[in-house]
Amino acid sequence: MSQSADLARAQQRFARRQRLVRWRSWLPWAIGGALVVVAAVIVWLFYYSSALAVDGVRVSGADTVPVATIQNVAEAPVGTPLAKVDLRSIADRVRTIPAVADAQVTRAWPNKVVIVVTERVPVVVVTDGSRFELVDATGTTFKTVAARPAGLPEAKVTGSRRDVTVHSVVTVSAALPDTLRTQVGSISAASPDSITLNLSSGVKVVWGSSDDSERKAEVLSVLMKRKAKVYDVSAPDLPVTKGEKR
Repeated sequence: MSQSADLARAQQRFARRQRLVRWRSWLPWAIGGALVVVAAVIVWLFYYSSALAVDGVRVSGADTVPVATIQNVAEAPVGTPLAKVDLRSIADRVRTIPAVADAQVTRAWPNKVVIVVTERVPVVVVTDGSRFELVDATGTTFKTVAARPAGLPEAKVTGSRRDVTVHSVVTVSAALPDTLRTQVGSISAASPDSITLNLSSGVKVVWGSSDDSERKAEVLSVLMKRKAKVYDVSAPDLPVTKGEKR
């Protein structure tokens, strides 16, 4: 009986080892199969299921541009799985809005497209006498309004090289110190090389081209300590005044 019992126990131990060996040999396959299933579920969930499909658009950063306009131009594909949405194309479409300087588009899981816009900020108002155009710091005209907005220099631009002249005017305006910019009633420019600042006090500043604008602004700040009717800084190393009061 003792030998029979020992033999039975040995057979049981051998059978257990055999099962363990078989289980270990099948374990990698089982794990691999499970991973494949999980991956397939994830792919289906993100790329084919309606559970993570776009159901709306959130817009931030819009102050003057209507949110509805941005949403319409964006053409976010509602009902399309969020993972498959082409964010770059949406951003490119939003950037075509004249008053939008830039747009960043991201995904907000599980169902939203988020658009963050940067609007253009006007730095000067360009007019030909009949309409007023808002121009930002890049020289881009992005909006036409019926009346001159308060708080912005008005630029009367004429001549054939209008776009270049507008860029030059913006460069000059950006170079002016705040204390001087607030005194500017209008800016006259018949060409990129003939820019004149008309101060609210009646004083004129002959600026010339936009070259060396920062240097011209420094020279003008010193020159204006002398009271005159005209300051000419078109050649900043040889500034001239006219109608100076003695």
